[in-house]
Amino acid sequence: MTGDPVRLSVSGLCVSYGKVEIVHDVSFTLSAGKVTGLIGPNGAGKTTLIDAVTGFTPASAGQIVLDGTVLNSMPPHERFRRGLTRTFQSLELFEDLSVAENLAVAGPEPAVALGLGMLADQLPATLSHDERLAVGLGRALAAGGQVLLVDEPAAGLDSAARATLTTRLRRLAERGYAILLVDHDIKLVFEACDDVVVLGAGRVVAYGPPATVRDRPEVREVYLGGSPATAVRVPTQPSKHKVLALEGVTSGYDRLPVMHEVTLDVHAGEIVALLGPNGAGKTTLIRSVSGQLTPFDGRVSVLGHPARRPNPAGLARRGLAVAPQGGTPLRGLTVRQILRLAVGRRPGDQIERTLASFPALRPLLDRTGGELSGGERQQVALASAVARQPKLLIVDEFSSGLAPDLASSLLAVLRRLADERGTGILLIEQHVSLALAAADRAYILDRGRIVFTGTAAALAADPGLINASYFGIGSASD
Repeated sequence: MTGDPVRLSVSGLCVSYGKVEIVHDVSFTLSAGKVTGLIGPNGAGKTTLIDAVTGFTPASAGQIVLDGTVLNSMPPHERFRRGLTRTFQSLELFEDLSVAENLAVAGPEPAVALGLGMLADQLPATLSHDERLAVGLGRALAAGGQVLLVDEPAAGLDSAARATLTTRLRRLAERGYAILLVDHDIKLVFEACDDVVVLGAGRVVAYGPPATVRDRPEVREVYLGGSPATAVRVPTQPSKHKVLALEGVTSGYDRLPVMHEVTLDVHAGEIVALLGPNGAGKTTLIRSVSGQLTPFDGRVSVLGHPARRPNPAGLARRGLAVAPQGGTPLRGLTVRQILRLAVGRRPGDQIERTLASFPALRPLLDRTGGELSGGERQQVALASAVARQPKLLIVDEFSSGLAPDLASSLLAVLRRLADERGTGILLIEQHVSLALAAADRAYILDRGRIVFTGTAAALAADPGLINASYFGIGSASD
């Protein structure tokens, strides 16, 4: 739809937190009648960018223009009044107000196009997730704005609901709305959008039609970390002893399943990579294994014991350690104190042995977690998990914030832990080539379902399957 008027223009936008620049020189436009997608791996800067456009975070440079008016100095409510509306991932509905009242709070414009008339008198708690999403969209439309930023609408939707969402967005575009769709589901974005902006480390990696963007090598580099064909290793012969077993596990939040009938296992002494795009259900799986969630159905066995109810402390005492995404949460303690806490009553030289594997932490021992960079916090989280000498180690988004050379050296630490101590390791990682370089076996989780089970070498030899799961080229799952 060339020639459609530009409603929102973002040019040279930069956002910094202190001395750290999160978004750098980002430019794109939103035109009436078009849906533009915004995608990128975890930590790419998507949320920071949207918060800057809508006024929740100040921009350090650049310009945001809505229908000829510069918005930079305006607070969020003034941008909203001028026609820039957004939805939130958590939907943020007023639970004690009816659907009609939720819409009336935003403005007088009717939202009949979303089919909300029959739900007018119901409370949000009585609605399905798809209906709640429609109310969130309807509330944004009720304000009367013509530029709509939709944040993670597909989270938790099944295939049918995703198709309905795509139809809704396309119909709104046909009515003249300019829409920015931010979502982890890359395949949905490629299906629904006219153009796609890809962020990587806060910068625009690619911008253009979905078919063009999807085939760009730099986009695959951002998501996959390079060609998996180079990452082939001879798998370790697994022990007969399983340290983790999931059988037909369905799990999620409230009444909403996120992972479906997942079967997966990890043996002592092997590294198993769990791969999949953002939003595939990897974090839900970790929480279900570590006792933070109770699965809806299926069986979870950790270190030979059934996990029937949430008990993270009991699992930790038994020998489970988790290195969380984002690094250590203990921001007020020094690195030395974090390691001492991890070691507990074990021999005092355990800290020295840990530092031998993580030498970059030695000069940081007296700095607090809050003073560290993201990559340094990631190292501390991994080091404290290794210091516990676990029998089962779960590492979430291992490479987050790490330079490639450092990531490779720390992968060698994990390999030694598996080979020499017999630790079973579940490595959750978005960068395929990095994970397959160390793993014995691999699973791919796609939209909450396992779509591949096999050796890391077999997966490395089949890049088409990886592309299908991440980019929707020859769908890996319908």
